[in-house]
Amino acid sequence: MKKNTLPALFLCLAATAASAQMTNQGAAMQEAPAATGAPSAPLGDAEFVRRATVANRFEIEEAQAALAQGSDPRLKELARTMVMDHGAALKDLEAAARMAGVTPPDRKFDETQQARINVLSRKKGADFDQQYRADQRQAHDDAIALLVAYQQSGRSEQLRAWAIKMLPVVRKHREAIGALNAP
Repeated sequence: MKKNTLPALFLCLAATAASAQMTNQGAAMQEAPAATGAPSAPLGDAEFVRRATVANRFEIEEAQAALAQGSDPRLKELARTMVMDHGAALKDLEAAARMAGVTPPDRKFDETQQARINVLSRKKGADFDQQYRADQRQAHDDAIALLVAYQQSGRSEQLRAWAIKMLPVVRKHREAIGALNAP
C-alpha cells in the first residue's frame, strides 16, 4: 500500500502544480492586454513614433494650459515638470526616430486629443484641475501601454532604447498624478 501511495501523491502534486501554473499563465495572459493595452499585432516603428510623438505633444499642451489655468499649486508644479520632461522626451524621440529612418508626424494631435484639449480649455478652477488630472491619468496609462508594447515588439534598437528610457519617467508621472488626488 505504501508503494502505491507515494506515486499517487507525486501525481497529485504534479497535477496540482500544473493546474496552478496553467491558471497563473491564463490569468497573466488575461491581465496583460488590459494592463498594458498591448496590441495583438506587433507595433511598427512609424506607428510607434506617430503615437509617441502626439502623446508627448498632448501632455505638453495640457501642462501649459495647467500652468495658465490651474488653481492647485501642486498641480502647477507637476505641470512644470511635465513640460520639461515631455519636451526633452520629444526631442530625444525625434532624434531616435531619425536614426531609425522614421519621420515624426506633422500633425500636432489626433482628433481625440484635440477634443480633450478643447474640453479642458473651457474649464475653470477646481473643474479644470479635476479634468486635467483625469486627462493626464488616461494619457499616462496609454503612454505606459504604448511603451511596454514597443519594448516587447519593436524592431528599431534606437526606438526601443528610447522606450526603455522613458518608461520609468512616465510611470513616475503617473504616480505623481495619482498623488494629486490625495489631500
